[in-house]
Amino acid sequence: MSGATNNRKDEITVVHTLVFDSGEMNAAFNELAGSADGLPVARGAKGNLFACPYLARDNDHTTYMFSRWETEKDWDNYLNHRREISPDWFKPMCEPETVLRLRELKTSPTKNNKEGDLLFAPGSGAIANFHTWQFENAEFKNEVAEFWGDQEIGLPASSAYPGNIFVSGFEAIDRENCLVALNAWESHEIFLEYRQMRRDTAPDTVQPFLVDGAMAQSDVCEEHQDLRVGSYPIS
Repeated sequence: MSGATNNRKDEITVVHTLVFDSGEMNAAFNELAGSADGLPVARGAKGNLFACPYLARDNDHTTYMFSRWETEKDWDNYLNHRREISPDWFKPMCEPETVLRLRELKTSPTKNNKEGDLLFAPGSGAIANFHTWQFENAEFKNEVAEFWGDQEIGLPASSAYPGNIFVSGFEAIDRENCLVALNAWESHEIFLEYRQMRRDTAPDTVQPFLVDGAMAQSDVCEEHQDLRVGSYPIS
């Protein structure tokens, strides 16, 4: 991976949310992703470390494209190129409002992974959870970010939960007072058990962030897995 020579301090993660008008349009995108103008362009772009689509579990018309880049500039250059080469029906998906650029927190459990091997390669049968925490002020956001770093009750405790594959914490680059937790689980049932545990034990102040609408679960699009990153073996 090209990231092996990068000190990771400038790396960003991108969640590109693609909401189409129909399942047929979503299927057309996944066909485009498998073509020479699709994922090979993203994965061959300067600074790309990973790129893979994930299919929403709650509808048939949404795909989440997760990717990692050595720098913000690398991503921005790629998005501009993607806009230039995309068919007209896909160009609206290249607008900034479809993109959430993220910087990994220092307290994130995966921050010091050599290459973040498990970060976006949970393996067949696993599910990814994209959890957005939008705060009204920086003070509360900073309190939660500090809480996330707590070894006993924060994200490290989540990563120790049976069936967890990874948990990573991020701060949004372009959205004020926004934190994002990305995590993957060996099965949807395990995730639901974990989520209920958090709801049962979390203080009242964070209960509004644990509602279904703040989270989105998805399955890796298996035919488009990024083989540059080793996947998690699920027994």
